[in-house]
Amino acid sequence: MRSNAFDPVMSVVHTMSEERAIEELIDAISNLYASPQLTSYYLDHFKQKAKNNVLNQGAPETVKHVERACKELGIRDVTRFYQVESDYYEWELQRRAFRLLAPSKKHLCKSVIFENTHSTHDSIDDPNNSRYYCVIIQYIASINTQKLMNFVRALSDKKISKKHYNFRLAPSEKSLELTGFENGGVSPIGMKYPIPIILSKNILSLQPPVFYLGAGHVDWKLALSVADFVEKTHCYLADLS
Repeated sequence: MRSNAFDPVMSVVHTMSEERAIEELIDAISNLYASPQLTSYYLDHFKQKAKNNVLNQGAPETVKHVERACKELGIRDVTRFYQVESDYYEWELQRRAFRLLAPSKKHLCKSVIFENTHSTHDSIDDPNNSRYYCVIIQYIASINTQKLMNFVRALSDKKISKKHYNFRLAPSEKSLELTGFENGGVSPIGMKYPIPIILSKNILSLQPPVFYLGAGHVDWKLALSVADFVEKTHCYLADLS
C-alpha cells in the first residue's frame, strides 16, 4: 500500500496540537492554584503536611544539617523535604514542578553565590558591603547583575565607587567552601558561613506563596512559605530581573 505523503505532516500537526493542549492544561492548573479561593486552603494544607513531614533516616548528612538549621530558625514545622531522582536536573522544568507537586514551574527557585570581584576586601561580616551574596532567583528568570550592583551599592548609600563593584557567579569551589553544599543542592538555610541573602522580589508575588529550593544535596529539595522564610532569615528583597 502506498504511504500517504501527508502522513508525516499530519503527525507533526497532531503532536503540536497535543503540546498546545498540554500547555493550556498546565496554565489552567496554575491559574487554579493561584485563585484566591484556593490559595488559602492550599497554604493551610501545605503547612499541615509540613508538620507531619519526617526526614528519611537515610538522608545525606548535609540534608540533616539543613533540617537542624530549619529547627534553629523555627521554620521546621512549615518546611517540607523531598527526595528526587538522580536524573532530576536532566528533566524539563515543568516535569520537575510536577515531580514536586509544585503549583507551577514559577515556584521552583535556586540559590546561587555571587562574588563582587572588585571588592577591596574578602569579608562577609558587613551584610551591606559583603564580597559574597547568596542570591535566590526563580529558574524561569535571570539575574541582572547591573540591578544587583545597584541594589548592593545602595545598601552603603552609594558611598563606595562603582569601580569597586563587579558581580559574577562565584567559582563552584568557592561556593562549596562558603556554603558546604555542592552545585544543585545549595540551600540558603544552614550555610557554613552566614552569607547575606538577597531574595528576588518576584518570588513575593507567587501564588500560592510557597517556593522550592535546594536542601543541601543535589537529590534533595525543600519547600516553605515565602513569608516564613523572609521573616526568619531577615533576607534582603531586591528587584533583580
